[in-house]
Amino acid sequence: MNSVLAKSSALTKCALFLCLAFALISSQPLKAETLSDKLAAPGVYQTLFSQSADTAQLVGLSQKLNLGETVRGQFVQSRQLKVLKKPLISQGQFIFDQTQGLIWQQIKPFESLLILKDKQLIQRDSQDRVQVSKADASASAAAMGDLLPSLVRAMLGGDISGLSENFELHFLITESLNTDGQWQLGLTPKDPLMKKAIANMVLEGGDTLQSLVLLSAAPSVSPQDMTRIDFSALSQGKLSETELAQYAVAIEANKP
Repeated sequence: MNSVLAKSSALTKCALFLCLAFALISSQPLKAETLSDKLAAPGVYQTLFSQSADTAQLVGLSQKLNLGETVRGQFVQSRQLKVLKKPLISQGQFIFDQTQGLIWQQIKPFESLLILKDKQLIQRDSQDRVQVSKADASASAAAMGDLLPSLVRAMLGGDISGLSENFELHFLITESLNTDGQWQLGLTPKDPLMKKAIANMVLEGGDTLQSLVLLSAAPSVSPQDMTRIDFSALSQGKLSETELAQYAVAIEANKP
């Protein structure tokens, strides 16, 4: 199983990390009664990607997603590969601060810490080994380093307006945004390099963001690689001293 994950390209790893699917270090299926053994088929998103998003819908969605400058929460990530019968499951918590960057802390099935700060990806494994990767190491990675943090800000800070410059947007809702209706925002990258890594993305939610889905191909293609990240316990507020100390890993990692 580890060898399967190792075959993912460096480009895909960089893209998925910046999209909050960056925890691509190999994991074993985690048994839990609350988790499904199978993800929804990608075809359920065909209706979404057949519709366009208008300005009024995006304004309403921005208000829904605006959680302030700092947001934290928990996640469950399910990654389904075409070559595997069951998804790979990981769980943990994250912090996003518009000044400090993004922390993605996996707790199960083993501990690891990833930090995105100033176009750098810092990873600390369960053995306290630290690895630093720069987003501008290649032209393709640099393009994603500029583009994808805006997606994080859109998801967790309500900054939807700038997404249309880099993505084709699609929107589907069952009820008015003034109610508790469920909505889906589909994103298709305009940049060929990014589209090669992630064909389509879907944000899903109600009053707040609930999940992020990453598709390796068009929704009509099956089977395909697919990642779903479910968010919970979202909250806002200033960073604590403990949380600031986590960001300090990035500073220490860059010392000569």
